[in-house]
Amino acid sequence: MNKYTSFHRNIFQKINFIIFFTASLLLGNAQANNSDVRSIMIGHLYPIMQNKEIVKILFQKIENINPDYIFVLGDSDLHDIEVVNSWRNKFGDKVFFAPGNTEIVEGKLDKYKKNVGYLEKVIEEDYVRFMIGNSNSSANEMKSFLDINKDYEIKPTILLIHHRIWDDTLTSAKPYQHDKSYYLKDIYKSLENNISTIFAGNSKHQYFYDNKKTRGNQNMNSIYWLDRIGDINAYSIGVGTGIPKLGFVEVISNKNFPAIVVPHHITTKWQDPLPVKTQIKAYGSIPPKDSIIFREHSLKNLYTSLKKTTKVIIKTGFLFMLGFISSFFILKILDIKNK
Repeated sequence: MNKYTSFHRNIFQKINFIIFFTASLLLGNAQANNSDVRSIMIGHLYPIMQNKEIVKILFQKIENINPDYIFVLGDSDLHDIEVVNSWRNKFGDKVFFAPGNTEIVEGKLDKYKKNVGYLEKVIEEDYVRFMIGNSNSSANEMKSFLDINKDYEIKPTILLIHHRIWDDTLTSAKPYQHDKSYYLKDIYKSLENNISTIFAGNSKHQYFYDNKKTRGNQNMNSIYWLDRIGDINAYSIGVGTGIPKLGFVEVISNKNFPAIVVPHHITTKWQDPLPVKTQIKAYGSIPPKDSIIFREHSLKNLYTSLKKTTKVIIKTGFLFMLGFISSFFILKILDIKNK
């Protein structure tokens, strides 16, 4: 009897162990998923912030994603208290800001700081650190901010700024002007082995434009682009005019990956594929002769040509008939006079 009971006890213990082990795995996976930090990165929104319809669609899209944080990275009318309040009234304390050059008023960020409450900020999570910086400042100020918060060995650090501080092709002579006022080499030691990822909210217009022509080449489909500097991933995520598309990124951070980038876009005009007639062709581009558009264009041209030819024939015929009738009557009149 004891042997029989002992046998069953062992079976039950093994079953309990299997149940406990499976439950632990499921719970561990659930905890791992719950440890994900989801953020929205967006910037250069001033072209659309006064467009209530587009802003409403954007806010709804972000609300559906339900992120833990929202980072608005400058050039977004943040010197206007109504704009800052519109974000905070909608999303509360999960929204944070970084200053861009359009937030500079009379050479200062006083209005921005009054509205937002800070120029720099550090947010700590279990597996990642978010550092919001002021890229309008001098090289020494930027280095100081980076060095004070240098703690890469403990957890990966994501730097959130407005300017593409890794891009030396766009610089200003002094701080608090349109572009950064230092070269990458001036601050690189403070970035190296410290920052894992950079998100910059500046406009894509300095390289790509939407429906409104500015510097650069047209790319209406661009949401972000990625550069690599040493071991740092550097993302430019600035919005253009928001027409025909408004792009931003969602970033998922967890124990294994500090920045998994998920692109999002909102179509505000037309639909994919975007109309060919809206796109400015690159130099040397030749229309494909076997394309549907070319055939449609050819048929349209043929129809237009035939229509014009028909009109010419009708006009010529009408004039010929008019001339013939006029000649007939003139001859008749002359004939009557001769009699």
